[in-house]
Amino acid sequence: MNPSNFQFSRFFSKWWPVILMGIATIGAYGLVLYSFGVFIGPIREETGWSNGALSTAFSLGLLISGVGAMFTGRLLDAVGSRPVMSGSLIVGSVLLYLTASAESLPMFIVGWGVGGGIIGAGLFYNITMAITTRLYLADRAKAFAILTLIGGLASPIYFPLAGVLVEWLGWRTALRVLTTALIIIVLPSIVMIGGGNAQKNSAEKEPQGKSFLEILAAFKSRQFIMLLLAFSFSMCVLVAIQVHHVSAMQATGLTLSLATALAGIRGFLSLPGRALLAPIVRMLGTKGAIQVMYGAMAMGCASLFLAGSLGFVIGFTVITGLTFGLIAPLHGLYAAEVFGEQHIGTMMGVQTTIVSVVAASGPTLLGLTVDLSGGYSWLLMISILVTALAMFFLSLTR
Repeated sequence: MNPSNFQFSRFFSKWWPVILMGIATIGAYGLVLYSFGVFIGPIREETGWSNGALSTAFSLGLLISGVGAMFTGRLLDAVGSRPVMSGSLIVGSVLLYLTASAESLPMFIVGWGVGGGIIGAGLFYNITMAITTRLYLADRAKAFAILTLIGGLASPIYFPLAGVLVEWLGWRTALRVLTTALIIIVLPSIVMIGGGNAQKNSAEKEPQGKSFLEILAAFKSRQFIMLLLAFSFSMCVLVAIQVHHVSAMQATGLTLSLATALAGIRGFLSLPGRALLAPIVRMLGTKGAIQVMYGAMAMGCASLFLAGSLGFVIGFTVITGLTFGLIAPLHGLYAAEVFGEQHIGTMMGVQTTIVSVVAASGPTLLGLTVDLSGGYSWLLMISILVTALAMFFLSLTR
């Protein structure tokens, strides 16, 4: 046997579950998070619906995703991955198909908000990271690196793909095509990765009488409150930038095709950082690595704020591309270190709920600054200040 084929076989035999979850992540994040940033401009041009109103649909999706994560996490601990992932895929996809036919703004907001929120609650990292935590107790950092490295392809694939589909087919047909792709991409992980609940996988059993409220008591510590504030403010900025950065780059004079191409390159640039997740954490520690990523977030926003030439836009693309993709896995890795695997689904779900409630305000509130000012300067300045607050709160943790 060819040695390279043998090594690949050994790698795949050990890591295939996390590979499938990474592929599912591409479909879920690609459609619900990244494609919306491409859709928002064409939808506004076709329908006349305002930027702030459309951003409300996205924010509603984040809010429902975050609140729902608490329940999907609890369900994951109780019955395993298959019911959570399959139920979210079916209900969310049906609603997104209906959204593609929306003729009124309220119908679009409810369709995208509820459909995208359900997809997020059951298929985002709060679920796939929890499953990964249990499946790979000894090689957790490497497993997280593989999961997020594959999941990181969502941005470079879906930004240009959505751009091409919207230009060729219009946003409505493009949404139907991408929803169909989501179903095809996620199904293998649902079929092949069953179980995964705490009762079956945890080596250490806790008393059955331990209640949900007792688990939530862990969130009363001052240190964790500071951590939640840091996570919430940073994700508020990160999500707002993800939604609005294509339009912000267009505002500098770039065409939609060039802006989405740069967005795709930005996504590809996240892959080297994610591949080095384990050594970065060993070198800086989880907290130190998160602080560095927050600093890079502020620098990237400043570069786009100063954009008067293509060079500054490229600076934004490179800086945020290399660093933004590491923030979510670092948050997840820290949560796994703090909570352990026994109730990771529930605990990460509750954390996701709290963070998402705050983060959901980002696209809408910052989107309103675009409507009021007619540009993206205020959005970027506020993003820099909020990121500085996130760095401050993280510094208060020990």
